Amino acid sequence: MAPVRLTETAIRAAAKKAADNNQRVQVVDAATQGLRIRIAPSKRGTWSLALRDNDGRMRRYSLGQWPEWSISEAREAARRMRGRVKDDGEDPVAERRQRRAMGQDAAHGIGTLRSLVDQYGDKVGASKKSWLDGLRRITSVFADQLDRPLGLIRKVDLQLAADSYQAVSSASAAVRYLRPILKWGAERDLIALETTLVKPPAPVKRRNRVLSDAELERLLPVLRASDRPYAGAMLFMLLTLARREEVVQACWQDIDIKRAEWRLPDTKSNRPHVVPLSAQAIDLICRPGVGEPPSLLFCTASGGALVNWDRETKKVMAASDTADWHRHDLRRTSATLLGELGVEPHIIEAALNHTSLHSPLASLYNQARYRPQVRDATQLLADRVDTLSCASVANS
Repeated sequence: MAPVRLTETAIRAAAKKAADNNQRVQVVDAATQGLRIRIAPSKRGTWSLALRDNDGRMRRYSLGQWPEWSISEAREAARRMRGRVKDDGEDPVAERRQRRAMGQDAAHGIGTLRSLVDQYGDKVGASKKSWLDGLRRITSVFADQLDRPLGLIRKVDLQLAADSYQAVSSASAAVRYLRPILKWGAERDLIALETTLVKPPAPVKRRNRVLSDAELERLLPVLRASDRPYAGAMLFMLLTLARREEVVQACWQDIDIKRAEWRLPDTKSNRPHVVPLSAQAIDLICRPGVGEPPSLLFCTASGGALVNWDRETKKVMAASDTADWHRHDLRRTSATLLGELGVEPHIIEAALNHTSLHSPLASLYNQARYRPQVRDATQLLADRVDTLSCASVANS
């Protein structure tokens, strides 16, 4: 058929002819080189552009459907497609085939974001203590993206998923867990580098809460009087400067009563740590009601790990007339008490089991952990805690 300047009237006439003769009819647009419409007997048409690529091959590029796309829309699409092929050197046909192949692979779990997370977990992530928590958060926040092909995922997809998640703090944590995975994948050309630029919907806010002496005077009697394992665990955190999860996982097999030591074979700093136990800490864990070997140091009545921290903390707050503190704030409070008692900063850092106690260069040469001094410091801390408890009794 000779090219004609397409109009809606001409197209509708071609559609009627296709239906009457029960065969496809093609009409070439004289106004736009290469643009044509092929109309089926169903009276639906497909716009396409016939064009030689930069290698001289005649190719046909699908553009859209008629009547959804008008003539002016089809001409604009043809203009853009010509620019992509001639000016930018793109190959839309090959890209479409690639997307189809990626979609087929994704249906079998190949080449998806989920498979990237799994690969990273197998090679890197599983060795990290935070891996299970990170995996849980990523799975929740990016659920709609996990089974998509990696080649189709863009930064905007991940950003919108994070920004629209209801729990902002969980979404922010999920982004922080996901970014190392994306970077690992981008370094291996598995996913676009731009995806690594996804940002948490909320910035990380570092807490600086420290309980005052007055608050401790109200809190300590409550912790000492309670028969709840959570209260005992909180007091143990104060006396040892340990992290909550370290106390939760503490077992009797790691306690040496004779040496007054608690040995942590695995810590956040990825190094073994020996916590010297003050006389008060020993008395605490040896009192009736605390677990016995080989159980957890602090556990539920059935021997399980302590998990209901928010509920129990609120009960302690209500009983002690305190508010707005977390378990980690107890660790910060103990470190502050040591500072106020005149303990040197590097000794406090060692008691906290921080990786670096000095400047990076000094830490490279001086790798001492100052165990005798840390033992003296923890006993000094326990004595100070006793003083605050006695002040509470005196004031009551």
